[in-house]
Amino acid sequence: MEVSVLRKAGRWFVQNRLLFTGFLLVFITVFVIIFGSLLVKYNPGASDFMNLRLTKPLTDPNHILGVDYIGRDLLARLIVGLRTSLLLSILSVVFSTILGVIIGVSAGFNNPGPLDTVLMRFADVLMGFPFAVLAMVLLTLLGSNISSLILVLSIAGWPTLARTIRATVTLQRGMDYISAGRVAGAGKLRIAVKYIGSNIWPTLLPLTPLNIASAIINESLMSFIQIGIQPPGISLGTIMADGKSYIATDWWITGIPGFVIMFVVLGLNFIGDSFSNKLSQLGSR
Repeated sequence: MEVSVLRKAGRWFVQNRLLFTGFLLVFITVFVIIFGSLLVKYNPGASDFMNLRLTKPLTDPNHILGVDYIGRDLLARLIVGLRTSLLLSILSVVFSTILGVIIGVSAGFNNPGPLDTVLMRFADVLMGFPFAVLAMVLLTLLGSNISSLILVLSIAGWPTLARTIRATVTLQRGMDYISAGRVAGAGKLRIAVKYIGSNIWPTLLPLTPLNIASAIINESLMSFIQIGIQPPGISLGTIMADGKSYIATDWWITGIPGFVIMFVVLGLNFIGDSFSNKLSQLGSR
C-alpha cells in the first residue's frame, strides 16, 4: 500500500509541470546556497574601487555578474544575500506557523466566544496595518537586528494563517469523529492535539511555501528601505538598495537581485499552488 501511494505521488510529481518547475527552481536555489560559495573565490565584502567599480555583467570573466559601485563582486554577494533572505524567511514562517496554529485552534474551539472575538479582532488590527508601516514601528521600538526582523516577519505572517486555521477547526469541530472523542472522554486539549491537529496539515501544506515567498518579499522590502539587514550584513534587499542610486545607468546592481527574488518566489508559488489544486481535487471527490 505504501509503495502504491509513493508511486502515485511520484507519477503526480512528474506529470504536474507546475509542481515540477517549482521544485526545480527551489532545488537550484538551495544548490546555489549550499555550493555557490565553493565556486566563487571572492569575498563578498571585499572591494576594488579603483580598478573594478561598476564593471558590467559578462564583460569580465572573473566577475560574471559584474561588480557594484565600490567594486564588490555581485555574484558573491548574491549567494550570501540569498542565503540570508531565505534563512530569515524560513525561520519567521516556522514561528508564525506555530503562533498561527495555536491562536487559530484556540479561536476555533471557542467560536463563538469572548476568546475568539479578542483573538480575531487583534488579528484584524494587525492585518489592517500596511507591512511597511508595521515594520517601521516595530523596528524603531526593538532596533534593527536579526531577532527583531524575524519577530516582525512572524507578526506579519500569523494573522492570515490563524484565520485560515480557525475556519478549519470550526468546520472540523462538528465532525462525527470529534463527537466520538468527546463521548470517549477526551478533553479540548486532547481533541485539539490528537484529532484536529492531524487534520490541519492539508491546510498548512500549500500555505507554507506561499508564506515563505511572502516573507522573502517582505524581508527584501525592509532591507531595501534600509530598516532591515544593516551593512555589513548582506541580503537580497540590501544589494538592491546598493544600486538604487545607479539604476538609470547601471541597472544590474538592483535588477539582478530583483530577478533572483522573482525566481525563488515563482518556484515557491508554483509549489504552493500545485498542492492547493491537488487538495481541492481530493476534497471535491
